[in-house]
Amino acid sequence: MELARLNEEFLSYLSVECNRSPATVSAYASDFRLFLRSLGAAGPRLGANDVTRQTVRQYIAWLRAEGHKPNSITRRLASLRSFWRYLRDNGYTETDPFLRVSIPKRERPLPTWLTVEECERLLAAAERQPSIAHAYRDRGVLGLLLFTGLRKAELLALEVSSIDLSEGTMRVERGKGGKCRVLPIPLRLVSALTDWLELRPLCRHERLFTSSAGTPLGGKGLASILRRALYRAGITKRCTLHHLRHSFACMMLQGGCDLYSLSQMLGHARLDTTATYLHTSARDLHRAIGKHPLAGGEQDPLQPGNRRDLPGHVSPRVPHGHVARAMPHQLGDGAVIPAIPLQERVERDATRVNDVPAVGKARVA
Repeated sequence: MELARLNEEFLSYLSVECNRSPATVSAYASDFRLFLRSLGAAGPRLGANDVTRQTVRQYIAWLRAEGHKPNSITRRLASLRSFWRYLRDNGYTETDPFLRVSIPKRERPLPTWLTVEECERLLAAAERQPSIAHAYRDRGVLGLLLFTGLRKAELLALEVSSIDLSEGTMRVERGKGGKCRVLPIPLRLVSALTDWLELRPLCRHERLFTSSAGTPLGGKGLASILRRALYRAGITKRCTLHHLRHSFACMMLQGGCDLYSLSQMLGHARLDTTATYLHTSARDLHRAIGKHPLAGGEQDPLQPGNRRDLPGHVSPRVPHGHVARAMPHQLGDGAVIPAIPLQERVERDATRVNDVPAVGKARVA
């Protein structure tokens, strides 16, 4: 049987028996179409036993030549591996072309997030618009993303019955992988959702958030809400809906939340996924080293009042060829001394050497 027909059967299996979301099934279908395109005209006519390790290696090389990043290549190969596992389990083939094939190492870049001050500006900007109903809706939408870390699909699937404002809880019915979880709602968010429910138009559907026409809010409408709020807040950094989820996770960890509780709130199946947010800054490392028994509980040196301006302290040298022209140096007493250009420092040091007594000159030499 041809691969194209077998893949249609596999997609049906994912949708009906595995209860995968339409977006997941669509992603698997897209990955398979890309694989067939890499095989050229002969792709649609190939059978399951016609694909070998060499075919897979050529596909990886083709993806790299097309400019796909390692994470994208790894995900597309994982999709095809699932397809071939289905073929083996159902007796369509006995071979595994992915066996002993080197897979690109998955990259885990540090997540991008908004600071606490930027999040406050974003929530305030959501209310600055002519329509009161839109202001309450946008504040509720952005508040849910920032206070609970919901995914885009989870927020769009929320219904009015999912929110229990009297108990301060929210039930996420359609989480990733079909999982359900119950999340607490902070009092500030309860107030925002209460205002929105009072002005929510009467609709024939039960979705929590609606468009201006009363239809369920969609992905484009959600992106538009964020884009308008970012513009009004004056936030110019790149920020997507998923970056708000990153912001929630980072703020929770900075506030002292443990990793297991955060993984439950985010709906992660594995702790190592949540551990992506355990990035450290220079200040975090200074605080950590201060707990060393030999450090004597020293204070954070990055705070303005804690710099080592003691006799005998040597400041770090500026690397040769690097001149700090515009960045001033902040001292512990609050004084600001502008950086001295390199040529002026050379002339000043030469003058000081010429002023040294004869004995001193000999020592310097």
